[in-house]
Amino acid sequence: MSFYFLKIEKLLSNNILLLFIFVLLANIIHLAIENLLVPSATSLETATCQWDCFWYKEIASHSYSAVPRLYDTNRLAQADWAFFPLFPLAARFVGRIFHLSFEWSGLLLNLFLWSSIITLSYKDTSERIGKVSPLLFSIFFIIYPFNVWYHTQYSESIYGSFLILLVIGLKNNNIIISSLSSFFLSLSRPTGFILTCILSVQGFLKKLKNSFLLSKNIQFEQALFYFLTIVVAGSGLACYILYLYHLTGDGLAFLHVEKTWGKGIFPALDFNQYMQHKRRIIFFFYLIICLWLTWKMRARIWHLNMTIVISTLLLACCSGIASVERYIFSNPMVIEFLAFYAIRLKKEKAAILFAACFVGNLLTIFLWLRHSHILI
Repeated sequence: MSFYFLKIEKLLSNNILLLFIFVLLANIIHLAIENLLVPSATSLETATCQWDCFWYKEIASHSYSAVPRLYDTNRLAQADWAFFPLFPLAARFVGRIFHLSFEWSGLLLNLFLWSSIITLSYKDTSERIGKVSPLLFSIFFIIYPFNVWYHTQYSESIYGSFLILLVIGLKNNNIIISSLSSFFLSLSRPTGFILTCILSVQGFLKKLKNSFLLSKNIQFEQALFYFLTIVVAGSGLACYILYLYHLTGDGLAFLHVEKTWGKGIFPALDFNQYMQHKRRIIFFFYLIICLWLTWKMRARIWHLNMTIVISTLLLACCSGIASVERYIFSNPMVIEFLAFYAIRLKKEKAAILFAACFVGNLLTIFLWLRHSHILI
């Protein structure tokens, strides 16, 4: 048994395309298992479409509205401008090519992108952190309890894909990968441009420090590389701002919508409303666990992951700590960190942890399909 396991490991570690195919097939099996948990009165593609999915569906079907909703009793005076265009546009493109509904096109698009994230995360971890088992690493991602948003019509997969590509591009000084990923990252979420700036500045400072220690001057091309990455990311955000200005007369309409939903520029940490409400207290515990994870990432090899997690945490807290469990625990950089150490445990402990993750994964899917308020 161990002979075949090692043979598979060798095949997957030497061939990134073969690893992607394996992960894609494993995700298809996982999707089939998820289908068994769907309530009998509905279908898989309908049950997975919840919360933000309805906004994305309307954008993909009818484009952005020029004015807030005036006749929608559930979303009165709300608007779709806060949802960035990359995911609904990509889902619409897939839907038109294969003649699928938004629910199916978004679900299948995310299935492909989630498999890409796992494959790219393995490549990033093995090159930047250390060698890991491609088989166990991939399985951990697939059965990870907080990956439910990658199995729905959300922007997690498209955002995570370009985030990993940006990290790989900056590490390898690849201007094409860095520029394209930063451009699309800025079009996928409001935090994309900010995170690109933070990662670019961190990369530049690291180069500057290494040049200083080696008594060398940093080359102009290296400084220009990071600057251009930020500029291209800014152009991606500018495209959406110009579109909103043309549509509504307000280029920053997405910020104004988020402000009406209680989101601000600075972190809002009103602990009392979470501690005193039985349905919200779990979000406080999510925050505590997140801070603990950040502390565990203090080792030098994890500084990049820690930077992304801290930056994302501060940005997520601008809308309250209810966003922490989605934006932090589903972040591929967090899953990388957890997977790396999970597969280094002793066999007995690793088996127990993987079994617990699988049960937890099924539980979160079960709750999501039934509109649980524990997951947002």
